[in-house]
Amino acid sequence: MYKDAKVFGKAEHYTINRSAKSVTSDVKAYAQKCLNVRVVDPPNYALKETGGSTTFRPRFETLGKDTTALTLQEEYNDSQMSGAPKDGIYTLVAEIRPAGKNKTELDIYHARRGKISDPLKQWADGDKCSCPSLNRGW
Repeated sequence: MYKDAKVFGKAEHYTINRSAKSVTSDVKAYAQKCLNVRVVDPPNYALKETGGSTTFRPRFETLGKDTTALTLQEEYNDSQMSGAPKDGIYTLVAEIRPAGKNKTELDIYHARRGKISDPLKQWADGDKCSCPSLNRGW
């Protein structure tokens, strides 16, 4: 667990009254259903924005003995950004670990992605809300 959010800008820490296995299962379902997407936005002439696409790439991995991490990368216009890792920049990391009997710690670090982290918290808590719109303007 990071102590602060210097890399991402925002850190959120929660304790959920559910088993880590249940939380991990629901967070994986959320990521597959809601975050494994490609969004295409039209130009917005009023804001002088060009249109383009954003591909969201969620991944899970096991860290150590009992921690599961969700990472989210974003790639813009299907092209590698200079200096960015393969598959896009990291914009969210969530760590899930047991915190006692039927309790789980969820730590979320993100680059001001409340539109993604808020439903993530709901799914982790067992409330399978609808997927957020990931179009620009959030």
